[in-house]
Amino acid sequence: MSDFLMVIYDSPHWIFIALGGLLLIAELLGTGGYALWSGIAAIVVGFIAWILPLSWPVLWILFSIFTLTSAYIWWVVLKKRDHNKSRKNQINQPQQELIGIKTVVTDAIINGSGRVKIKDGTWSARCDKDLDVGQSVEVISIDGLTLHVKPLNH
Repeated sequence: MSDFLMVIYDSPHWIFIALGGLLLIAELLGTGGYALWSGIAAIVVGFIAWILPLSWPVLWILFSIFTLTSAYIWWVVLKKRDHNKSRKNQINQPQQELIGIKTVVTDAIINGSGRVKIKDGTWSARCDKDLDVGQSVEVISIDGLTLHVKPLNH
């Protein structure tokens, strides 16, 4: 048994490569990204241990540094990607894309209610001011299927 332990002690590269493989398999089973970066870090440390004869403590420190660094970089990438996503792309809210569209009144807006044309259809519209047919407006918000518009001053 001590020969087996000596082989393990003398070949840390295989231990880290195997650990990386196990972590990547665990990631495939659905850990949600938690094991991915540790698995990659373990494989990188395994290849470093294969090339350079480093002690076990140094390898574990490298493993922890690589894991934390790669997880942090991935967190920054995800945060930037989420920040760049527009509110217009939210699930079940496709009408949010209409905010900012400039269009015209098709049925006069009287006492706050009327209709506006967008593409090949018309939408119910609300405005604080009465507006005539053909007046240019901009969609500023949406409440259900009713667009809130403001007149464009030329």
